[in-house]
Amino acid sequence: MQNTKKETIGLLVIMKAESGKEQDLKNFLLGGLDLVNQEPLTMSWFAFQIDNNTFGIYDTFEVEEGRKAHLTGEVAKALLANAADLLENFNPDTDIQQVDVLASNHKNGLQNKGLLVTMKANKAKTTDLENFLNAGKQLVTDEAGTLSWYAIKIDATTYAIFDTFTDDPGRDAHLTGKVAEALMENAPVLLEDFKASAIQKIDILASK
Repeated sequence: MQNTKKETIGLLVIMKAESGKEQDLKNFLLGGLDLVNQEPLTMSWFAFQIDNNTFGIYDTFEVEEGRKAHLTGEVAKALLANAADLLENFNPDTDIQQVDVLASNHKNGLQNKGLLVTMKANKAKTTDLENFLNAGKQLVTDEAGTLSWYAIKIDATTYAIFDTFTDDPGRDAHLTGKVAEALMENAPVLLEDFKASAIQKIDILASK
């Protein structure tokens, strides 16, 4: 994956498996990759696992046409058709979040591990936080083990970082690197009630 994509928008979907359906949901997500590979306007697609029964999808697009095509495509149709059986309290209107991609950085490599960091901007600090996130794109360029890095805006004050790595050492290096250091240093000013627990380690199940 090269850093030549012009991703501007995306989707973030967090879902919980019904009790006893964890492996079925995991298999469903793994099977989604073949379908997504047939969507030329879906630039990046990641299926991931947060904990034993919490899973997610993050994908990106260059244009709204691509996002709409994906939302009416085979993966979305299959997800909605199987939601009642596989998912706990899933509401597509609120659980499928349309996001803006503020910045992204890519390198080639096998993506197995990841991080999902969700944060709430302090009032009147959204512009400062967006500037900080845009600056982070350059900092991760020097991190050989950071393969994909996205700064995303979920709503007016909610932001997230989604990034991927080949292995635990690459992820650990990022967590002790310049971006993480700068985030913790600036958190009291930029972020509302930010805690280390907001940094979630995830496993990448499949990616495009």
